[in-house]
Amino acid sequence: MANDFRPLPEGPVLCEACIKAGQEVEMHPHADLPPDAAKHAERENTELQSYRCPECESLEIFRVD
Repeated sequence: MANDFRPLPEGPVLCEACIKAGQEVEMHPHADLPPDAAKHAERENTELQSYRCPECESLEIFRVD
């Protein structure tokens, strides 16, 4: 997992994997962070939010500013 998470975009969060496949799918907030992301958030004292794609099930983690 990357140590530097990109900021949560304003507006809908679109799935990068689906965009590459030619679809525009909006991701939905997901309650759980992967363990390594949760450790990073605690260590860096930052808020992270995970989003899951309903189409391909990919998970992306964003920094909440």
